[in-house]
Amino acid sequence: MSNLHRPAHQLAAAVATGEVTSRTLVDECIATIERENPELNAALAVCTDQARAAADRIDHLVRDGHSAGPLAGVPILIKDNLNTAGVATTAGSKILEGYISPLDATSVKRLVDAGAVVVAKTNLDEFAMGSSTENSAYGPTQNPWKHGHMPGGSSGGSAAAVAAGWAPLALGSDTGGSIRQPASLCGVYGLKPTWGRVSRFGLIAFASSLDQVGPFARSVKDLALSLQLMAGPDPSDATSRHEPIPDYNAALTRGIAGLRIGRCRAWMEGNGVDSAVTSVIDDRLQALSNLGAEIV
Repeated sequence: MSNLHRPAHQLAAAVATGEVTSRTLVDECIATIERENPELNAALAVCTDQARAAADRIDHLVRDGHSAGPLAGVPILIKDNLNTAGVATTAGSKILEGYISPLDATSVKRLVDAGAVVVAKTNLDEFAMGSSTENSAYGPTQNPWKHGHMPGGSSGGSAAAVAAGWAPLALGSDTGGSIRQPASLCGVYGLKPTWGRVSRFGLIAFASSLDQVGPFARSVKDLALSLQLMAGPDPSDATSRHEPIPDYNAALTRGIAGLRIGRCRAWMEGNGVDSAVTSVIDDRLQALSNLGAEIV
């Protein structure tokens, strides 16, 4: 099994103990993208030199006995509407072709400060205005499970890349479903945080009253870890929230007894939702009810 199919939190532990080097992980990520991207078209740019240099710095810290952070040496992918210092940010548009930001988006910087290594920028519907990643100026992204089918959008490049095993973690943005929907279509986990929980600074805006930055992963624990690292107030974003940040990892084992989960009956039964979809959702709701949740 490829190293990159392991969860991010496990890879970080492996780098920290010397079981594997960050340079090995980054080189594997780059090689996988170069081999598969011509068909998948999930990456718009690969940050080869910068990523290898960052990985070497992480490995040097580890060899010298220093902590390299909770995401030590882990390759990550960034939706191309989030600014990345020294790397082109196009938002999937020819309008911004060649634009290079002088700084990282706060969400990106916080993961990099935690030891993550940015390896590539991922495809999206132009300016995040779409739900299929077919409307990028650089061509559509394929669903990794079946080419010729869409991965969802607008963060389809990030979702498809994580599903394809390019990296264990990627960032997207969600305005009206742009993380949640492609996560579903690609069979990975995705999270839109509460508005204001994660800074929007450095995100190319679509609708600022709705936009939010969030992660994709193949492990819920990786979602919790990345949100823990990104969350919190940012002086560069006046709309970021100042409430204390919960321990998201601890919440994973708390159980769901007493949790209230809403089922929108009018939407489920009155808008032509396929009966097979309704059946699956109701089965899942029953399973949650059996675990102690209250369905309302």
